Amino acid sequence: MARKRRSSKDKKSQLPMILGSVGGVGALVVAAAMIMKPSETPESAPESRFSIADYRQDASRLTGNSYRLEARIENIESIGNERLVAVSLPNNAQERLPLVVPNGVTNRVNLTRGDSFVFYVKCRNGKDEQGLDVKGIMLVEKVENM
Repeated sequence: MARKRRSSKDKKSQLPMILGSVGGVGALVVAAAMIMKPSETPESAPESRFSIADYRQDASRLTGNSYRLEARIENIESIGNERLVAVSLPNNAQERLPLVVPNGVTNRVNLTRGDSFVFYVKCRNGKDEQGLDVKGIMLVEKVENM
């Protein structure tokens, strides 16, 4: 059987189809990258200015906010797989702020009493042992040495 040779006219008609296919694949790659965009890390999350006075007055208003806190550890208590860390902030050393540090969040940072660290926290709501709502829990998402 003899093969039919394509004319240059046939080749030119395939060019728009090839370019359209490449463009379509490129658009799919861009769309997939936007959909599968990684969630914000604590470093890239927008941070609000933290105020202990606002926290003490109505912590529920802070729910959902992320903060970067430079703080000194005053006390550490273990609660199951988590730790409750009492910290003091440089601008208010008299008050203690409780932070919940889940297991594994410290990522090789050894939390020690008396040392200062950078805590990336998110204010959340939760439940206590009796199942009652607790608002304004400061949950640590990442810890760094200063």
